[in-house]
This record gives sequence, structure tokens and C-alpha cells, in this order.
Amino acid sequence: MGKIDKVDRKIIDLLLKNSRMSNLEIGKQLEISHDAVRYRIEKLVRDGTITNFTISIDPAKLGLQIWGDLIISVWNLTPKRYSEFLGYLKNHPNVAAVWNLSGKYEWFIEVYTTDLKKFNEITNDIKMKFSDIIKDMESAFVLNELKPYTYPVT
Repeated sequence: MGKIDKVDRKIIDLLLKNSRMSNLEIGKQLEISHDAVRYRIEKLVRDGTITNFTISIDPAKLGLQIWGDLIISVWNLTPKRYSEFLGYLKNHPNVAAVWNLSGKYEWFIEVYTTDLKKFNEITNDIKMKFSDIIKDMESAFVLNELKPYTYPVT
């Protein structure tokens, strides 16, 4: 990976705020040429610093009114059950993210659903399918998002 300088960090910050911002607009804001911006973005992609250009959505506008999190601790986890558990979570249409943690709980799962009934069905399905490895499971609901995902670039 190449060295990331202040200009690269500013480009990343601008793209995080608006991934559709043109090289020309970025160049104007940073007072560099659009060709320099293009070159730097290509370099950041090549070296793996920028891994994807994407959009952010409002899940509620898609009818996903409930945003809940599951934290799970496991035991007796064999390689086969690990693969099945992770595969189930990664392929579940309502699971937005899965993180493996250190500490008391090994798994943090972000779930978006249409309503509480659906969230309860998903939770119960996970409990039943993986009752042999789930030691403890808790849920929490996001009541208000005060700061969306951001990544420090400075």
C-alpha cells in the first residue's frame, strides 16, 4: 500500500460524503487538477485503500421500519457449525451486517425488518437453527441514529 498524504485523505473525505462528486469538483475544492484527482483515486483503488463506491439509503423508505441488533455468545462451535452459522447470517436477506467480536459476546448482527413480528421470527429462527451453539443472545433496537457510520480520515 502506498503512502496516504493529506490530499489523498481530503479526497477520501469528499468521496465519503458524496461518492458521485466529479473529479473536476474535487479538484476545484482542493485546488488541484482533475487529472491529479483521477490519478490519486486510481492509485487509492489500486492499492486497496478505496474498496468500493456505493450509496447510502434510508431503510425506512424501503419499508424497513425496525432496525435491531443481536449480540450472541456461542459455545461448542465446531468448524462445520461455524460455517453453517456464518453462511446463514451472511445470506439472510434481513441481515445487513455481521461482526465477529472479542469479549463476552462473539457476534454482533445488524437486522432490518418491516415490523417487530418479523424481527421476532428472525430471532426465533436463529435460536432454533443454532440452539446447540448459542449460549446467550440479546437484542436491542436502535431508537434514534445520532451519527451515521463515518470513517476517520484525518
